[in-house]
Amino acid sequence: MNKDAMKAGETPAARPLDVKAIITVTARLAQLLAEEVDLLADMKVSRIEHLQNEKLYLTNALEAQKKLIDRQPHLTDSIPSQDRRDLEEVVNVFQDILQENHRKLLLAREVNHKIIQAITSVVKDQSKSKTYDDRGINDVAPYETL
Repeated sequence: MNKDAMKAGETPAARPLDVKAIITVTARLAQLLAEEVDLLADMKVSRIEHLQNEKLYLTNALEAQKKLIDRQPHLTDSIPSQDRRDLEEVVNVFQDILQENHRKLLLAREVNHKIIQAITSVVKDQSKSKTYDDRGINDVAPYETL
């Protein structure tokens, strides 16, 4: 909330927690992570970059709300029961997507590692010096050029 939205004489500490905004931000972040999961599943890693700025913005917004709640835990007492249920539901969905995102990131990293290993192996094999014996049989020299 901005300063203009405060009532006269109200301090920032007295403002209620905007649970609906937290729900909306958490849901949008979950949506972005789900998009990232889809891109990772399709190995379109280079397209993930365009999601990063919004993810960072949303993450910072949620972190600010978390810090506010940590400093003023009584703010959670004023959350209506339906909003509390909605928040719990969106947080559960977010956690599930976050876990899937983590699994896909680890998988993508492993795939990239295996690709690099395969390329390195091919380059090493192709760069070995070839020699021929007195019968014209191709062999590999006892040293590598890489």
